[in-house]
Amino acid sequence: MAVREAPPPGLLASFSAPLWERLHLEEMRPLWIVTGQHRGYDWMAIELEHQATGLLMGSERVSDTTTFFVMRLPRKSCGWYLPAHRITSVQQVCVDDECVYVAALGQQPRVRDWRRWLDITANAADEVVQTEGSRRAAAPAGGVDEEPESPEPEPSWNPHDDRWAMSWLMVALALGGIVLLFIAMDYSAWRDGSIVRCDEATHTGTVLRGWKLWLHVGILAIPLVGIGRLLHTMSTRIHRPGFALQINVEGVLLVACSLGLAHALAALEKSARAMC
Repeated sequence: MAVREAPPPGLLASFSAPLWERLHLEEMRPLWIVTGQHRGYDWMAIELEHQATGLLMGSERVSDTTTFFVMRLPRKSCGWYLPAHRITSVQQVCVDDECVYVAALGQQPRVRDWRRWLDITANAADEVVQTEGSRRAAAPAGGVDEEPESPEPEPSWNPHDDRWAMSWLMVALALGGIVLLFIAMDYSAWRDGSIVRCDEATHTGTVLRGWKLWLHVGILAIPLVGIGRLLHTMSTRIHRPGFALQINVEGVLLVACSLGLAHALAALEKSARAMC
């Protein structure tokens, strides 16, 4: 019968490329372990407390707990392989040079369900043993040690990508709403060929005609291009390597350019002061 044990010192550091590192979990603390054998493999269940990865608001640090099932392979090898898309939002499965890892982030299966989880882990272990070296065999003849080039990085679910996407989506929607509001306010004036904002008390204001009118339209429309680019990145690059860096760079550039365009718009309107 499996018995819970206290985790030994340095447990997490003893694995070369474990699943919790690939998920970029933070503030990790193993609570207990259980060891045993299943279908000829040595296995370990690790109850791991870590910082929550959901879409959490506010500054409060919330913790979560996940049970990781780790199965040791027959030997250490750099030929073990599982495709990155086996790590999904529902279940995460990966392999390093010694172990197969299976978990469902934020879940702690009941002991009566462990056999099913151990079967999933053992099935993955059988798969990597049977396919050992398959990627190397598929390499071009000119370099057997080189992996075949791929035009697109392989998708790999990352729990933090959704948080970044949601944060920048809110910024994009707010900014897009402001831009569209200004466009709607000026639309009828564009059709008349001029934008006039007049102070009735002083009979002075902003009068935009000709090239200044179209420059005004262009300045307002430019942020929509950046918003479209940001939304395109969210829909096509999420869960691919480098997504967090790319979405943050594009988001910061969008905000910075929008602020610069706002100053340019104010300068344009100032230059178009006239009697009206």
